Amino acid sequence: MKIVTLKSIFLLIIFSNHIFAKDFDDLFKITIEIKNENIENSIDRAFNNLVFRLIGYEDLEKAKMIKGNFDSKDFLIRYAVVRNNDRNFLQASFEEDIVMDQLIDNGINFIGRNRPIIFLDIQIDNGFDKPFKIESIPYEARLESSIKKIFDDISEKRGLFFEFPQNTINIDNKNYFFENENYNDFDQYKYDYLESLIISRSGINNWSISYKDQISFFENIDGVTGRIRSLFENLSIDYLNDFVLDNSERKLAMKVAKVSSAEHLDNLLDALDKMISIKEYSIKSFQQNEISFSLIIFGTEDQFKKSVQTHKDFSIERTATGLIHASLNST
Repeated sequence: MKIVTLKSIFLLIIFSNHIFAKDFDDLFKITIEIKNENIENSIDRAFNNLVFRLIGYEDLEKAKMIKGNFDSKDFLIRYAVVRNNDRNFLQASFEEDIVMDQLIDNGINFIGRNRPIIFLDIQIDNGFDKPFKIESIPYEARLESSIKKIFDDISEKRGLFFEFPQNTINIDNKNYFFENENYNDFDQYKYDYLESLIISRSGINNWSISYKDQISFFENIDGVTGRIRSLFENLSIDYLNDFVLDNSERKLAMKVAKVSSAEHLDNLLDALDKMISIKEYSIKSFQQNEISFSLIIFGTEDQFKKSVQTHKDFSIERTATGLIHASLNST
C-alpha cells in the first residue's frame, strides 16, 4: 500500500446545505446488452456509456476527445460476456487512472463517485384497487415492475440512486435512510431530490400522469412507461449537473481518529485511495490512535468537507479553516 497516492481525478460539487448523496462504488464498471454487433462495437458502446456516466450527459464528441488516439478496448481492465433471460450482456471494467488522465488532459469536467439520491413518491390509481404508492419491494404486476425496471436502468446508466418508500419494511432508526422516527411521510428519509408522480387509469386502456402542474394522457401502459423513462432520463442530467466538479486545486490537512490497529490503517488508506477528490496525500504523524495527513485536493475546501461528511467510512468531528477532524468508522 502506498503512503502517498497520486490520483488524476476530480471532486464533485455539492451545492445544497443538507447532503445525503452516497458513493457509486462500481463507477467504472459498465453492463450493456450485446446487440447484433461484434464484441469490439459492444466495448465501444460500453466506453461511451462510461463517459456519459462520468460527465452526466450524452456527448459523443467528448467521448471521442477522451478516447483520443486510443481504441475503447485500450481502456479495459477486463470484460466478460454473460447470459441472462436468453440475452447476452457485456460486463466491462475500465482502467480508472487512464480514463481520468484523458479527461484531465482534455479539460473536461466530470462527476465523482459520490452521487445524488432521488426519492420517488409515485402513486398509482389503477381504477380497481385503493390508490397506493410504489415501495421498495418486488412487484409482479406489469406496470409496477416496469416502472421499477426503468429506474434500475437509469441508475445503472447514469450512476445515481433512486429510492422508494419502505413503509412495509421494519425500519431500524439507525438505518441509513431513516432520520427521525417521529417524522411523518417522507421527512424520515434522507435524499437530495424528491419527485412526485400520480399515475391514474381513466378507462380500460386510458391512463394519465400528473407531474408538477402538468397532466399527460396515454392510450396504453406503454405510453405511460415511455413517458416516465423519457422524463427521468432528462431529469437525471439536472440531478447530476449539481454535482459537476469545481476543478480548482488546494492543500488541506486532515486528522483521523480511532485508527487503533493495522487493519484500521489499511481500511483508512483504502478509503482515501478511493476518494477521487484527492490528488495526493502523505502521512505527517501517527500518535494516540490518530493519524494526521497532508492532502492536495481538487475542488474547494467546502466541497471536500461535504464529501467526507457523506462518506460511509468517516464521521466528521469538527472542522476549521484548512483542517478536518474526523474519525474512522470501523467494524
